Amino acid sequence: MIRSIAITFGSEKVLNDLKAKHPDRELRVYNALSNQNELMMLDVSGEESVFSSPVEYSVLSHIGNDHWNGFISFITLELDFDQQKVFDARINKLMGDSLPDGMKSMYSLHSHNNISERVLLTTWESSSQFELWKKDSNLLMPSTYKTTPSFYSHEADYRAVK
Repeated sequence: MIRSIAITFGSEKVLNDLKAKHPDRELRVYNALSNQNELMMLDVSGEESVFSSPVEYSVLSHIGNDHWNGFISFITLELDFDQQKVFDARINKLMGDSLPDGMKSMYSLHSHNNISERVLLTTWESSSQFELWKKDSNLLMPSTYKTTPSFYSHEADYRAVK
């Protein structure tokens, strides 16, 4: 199992140069769905990052068979200690069930730079399957999180560059 995941952002040239410089690594390039000019590189090797300024995450739990060639989603939540316990329990329940249609894998992550940050990384066959799941999944983000003044969440969705 992968123990850590690192990401970085850059131009097509910079990311392609990184990929060429490290052919032994599993470096994947993605386009942001919100902005086709925003490129992200994902290092799923689990080894120490080769990026000069990576965003690094530790894997808390994982389920499924990775599908890095399609659609991926990062849902980031800023949670206090009690909210983290509830969120982790909800994720463990999700991981205890069978994966929804189209979901290939799910990772629960925490940021190396911010212990209160939780990230749910999911890999999918298509973005439409993700949207259906997100709409129907009340386990993921209960309304109590959204009504807390300190609650922060962010979603970033990407499609693999062929």
